[in-house]
Amino acid sequence: MPAPLIGKSPQQLQSETRAIKTWEPPADPDKPVCPYRTDFTVDIKSHTPPAPFGGRDYGRGTRTAVPREILQSIRQSELVIRHPPLTTADPPTPRTAELIITGELAVADGRGAQLAICTITPKIAGQAAFKAVAKIYDPLYYSFPNKDVLSVPCDVTWDSDVDYSREAAAYEHLERIGETGSLAPKYFGSWTFNMAIQLGDTMHQRPVRLLLIENVPGPSIRQLCLSHHAETFDKAYRLEILARILDGNAKLLFKGIAQNDLAARNVICSYPPNTEPAELQHTPPRIVLIDYNAAIVYEKTRYGIRPWQKDTLPPSPMDLYWNDTLMAFDGWIPAEWEATPSLRQEWLSSRFGGQNAALLTT
Repeated sequence: MPAPLIGKSPQQLQSETRAIKTWEPPADPDKPVCPYRTDFTVDIKSHTPPAPFGGRDYGRGTRTAVPREILQSIRQSELVIRHPPLTTADPPTPRTAELIITGELAVADGRGAQLAICTITPKIAGQAAFKAVAKIYDPLYYSFPNKDVLSVPCDVTWDSDVDYSREAAAYEHLERIGETGSLAPKYFGSWTFNMAIQLGDTMHQRPVRLLLIENVPGPSIRQLCLSHHAETFDKAYRLEILARILDGNAKLLFKGIAQNDLAARNVICSYPPNTEPAELQHTPPRIVLIDYNAAIVYEKTRYGIRPWQKDTLPPSPMDLYWNDTLMAFDGWIPAEWEATPSLRQEWLSSRFGGQNAALLTT
């Protein structure tokens, strides 16, 4: 959001208001096209992420945001060179590897973090290559214009560092509590690499951060809904999957982490290999929650652990979602729930209340 216009002269107010209304990204001939395409190859090394920051729970951290007046007068390529990612101490046991992109999941200029399937070959004798998803936090390919207010520039260097710090903290915590490889993807660590960029006659090397996580096979619930495959599942099956999602999220809260973006696009149904479409209805998938850049690890916040972490059981999904429409799962939940919320509450009560209260949460 633009900084408040307080204590400034009428001339300053007029000038800044005009700048806000008329700003658009300047021509940036030095900015390369987004490189994270199939066959992109780079050497990476392990990296210690900064402590999570950004938002009310974590606070501003040690990074200084770029002032608005600078953002309004600079090219994105210059911005990322002048304001690199936060530096941290090297890991106790540094690792190096070669990364080769073999497939693109979500790669585009302006989308934020880039997602690509990779082959990772450790540069240590005896360690085998493995497949992973690279989540690359390159500020040069974050959206410079604010996506909600296009006439306002974003500090992409701040945004990318926030995303990296928060998601790394989330995966480190998920690994510590034993949920990676289960409710969350396996975690292969935080890494960094250098990208060359030429500004005018000068060549620069700029660091780029990334995480490596499991490439979980299977569709998201959103993909199942968009393909109309969800319509082939009966209501009982869909509600059983939903119950496992809500219960899994409750367990994460109990174990000290809020994913904060529970939605159909962020839930993968991973079925055993070679499962035929006709068998999906009768096959319980592994449920995997993804996308943790908005997550909060309670113990790392200014507020510390939450009261419900001290209980003997996780919070009840019935209590957590009693007043939630669950429309983030529209197309998966029964259509009649939208018009008659009491039906959703009846299901929550029957599924998680009474004698069922401890069935999923022990």
